[in-house]
Amino acid sequence: MPQRRGDRSVLQEMTQMNASIPFAKPGLTSQPASGSSALAIKTGKRVLIVDDSVVILKALSVKLRAKGYEVYTAVDGSEAVSTVRRERPDLILLDINFPPDVAHGGGVAWDGFLILNWLRRMDEAVHTPVIIITGTNAATTRDRCTKASVSGYFQKPINVDELLETIGKLLSTPGNPEPSAKPTAGKVVLFVDDENDWRFMASLYLKGAGFEVLSATNGMEALEKIHSLTPGVVLLDLNLAGESGLEVMKSLKAKHPSLRVVLYTGMDHDKQTVDGMLQMGANQYLRKGTMGEMLKAVQNAFTE
Repeated sequence: MPQRRGDRSVLQEMTQMNASIPFAKPGLTSQPASGSSALAIKTGKRVLIVDDSVVILKALSVKLRAKGYEVYTAVDGSEAVSTVRRERPDLILLDINFPPDVAHGGGVAWDGFLILNWLRRMDEAVHTPVIIITGTNAATTRDRCTKASVSGYFQKPINVDELLETIGKLLSTPGNPEPSAKPTAGKVVLFVDDENDWRFMASLYLKGAGFEVLSATNGMEALEKIHSLTPGVVLLDLNLAGESGLEVMKSLKAKHPSLRVVLYTGMDHDKQTVDGMLQMGANQYLRKGTMGEMLKAVQNAFTE
């Protein structure tokens, strides 16, 4: 991987430590290291570093473990969301720039702001402090970071002492609660949405909660998917690039009358309109909000 701007100074500092410390695989907790970090007093706090630079991940992991933090790493948005869902870190260090190939077939062009947007849709991270670490020109990103209400902004090359001080202050408050129990695996959800990033990330979230997830972008694809495997619940967007989700629901229920459908939308509807949708056969109506609300709606649909 080409060396990125800001990597060199961190690499030099890492070399001066004169210690060989193992590197945690993305999304996994690190093993106890030899040297000073092995003697560090454990804080009980979890830090997730999201950066595609292996050098940055290694160097910051060393420093954080030496301070007693439990460290997780992710190289792209999907790993970040999976790790947050599973481990509920107390703080996240997030890069802004990611190369175009980090989606690993997911079809989503990641950047730090998109990742941050999805983290804020997750109940597990909606209030988690996020510190931006970036080599991007501050003049082009600092305003966006301020509007995104991040807890800190550090330009690469990073002043590690200042970063550790900021992390220490932010983590002086109680951490996140432990993850709730996952539902029983093997339940199938069909997720129908034409928005690529929402379909990809919400599917990833549902899979992390133990569901098997099929996805479709329109009514025709949805009908093809239920032909091969009948889902227990369909999560269906009301507006599929101009195609009516209500018409899709009619087609699906014509094939499988007992199919449970959760309609969801980013639009506002009055009570009379919502009641009409429910009378047409929808089991639930859901306004787009957090992924935790979406998960709860799907879980409730399975129990009806």
